[in-house]
Amino acid sequence: MVVIRVARPLVVGIALALAALVSSATVLAGGSEWKVGYYTPSGRALSTASADMPSNGLATFNFTAQDNTALLVTDHGSSALRGNDLGKTITASFNISGATGAFTYFGEPDGSGVPANTRLFFETNNAGGFDETHFWWSNPTSQALVNGTFTISAVVEGAGWSDFFGHFGSDPAYSQGFADAASDVTTIGLSFGGGDFFENGVGTTDGSGTFTLTSFSVS
Repeated sequence: MVVIRVARPLVVGIALALAALVSSATVLAGGSEWKVGYYTPSGRALSTASADMPSNGLATFNFTAQDNTALLVTDHGSSALRGNDLGKTITASFNISGATGAFTYFGEPDGSGVPANTRLFFETNNAGGFDETHFWWSNPTSQALVNGTFTISAVVEGAGWSDFFGHFGSDPAYSQGFADAASDVTTIGLSFGGGDFFENGVGTTDGSGTFTLTSFSVS
């Protein structure tokens, strides 16, 4: 089954906005080089804010009472994070703490039984116009959102990643697009979603909970 990765209106418009996601925000004094992507109240666009710099780690942010937190990404860092990541292993370690309410996602309940979760994400340059193979999510690699300390990891090979419309990079019709994107990664990080959608946005019922990215590597 082909699954669209975003359950928000104007899907293509959101994809186009992703190309400028990181560059549209200014790093605040004391902020990290990572950005948090939030859906605007209309649900039709993404806005960004600089993630805070934790005392130990790369980036941290607080969840909100709205299911609007969609991304934690960077276009900074050494070439070890971006560039040609084909065949390499992406690993993210993080902790979630202080969540006293339940995690929710946009569109819940949808009958899927899949909880709010986070997974690895990368994209390539989209300046030439939208293409579904410019955006890739680790699939099935993901982590349900609950309090705790976690590590997720995925090799950048087509069988473990699906694109904007849910096509796997191992599908012959999309394998070249996967290879092209993985060979020229411009933005990388984590996405937040639930149900059948990988980036539809999450929150907690009482606005509690903190996400801290402690390490992120490509090797």
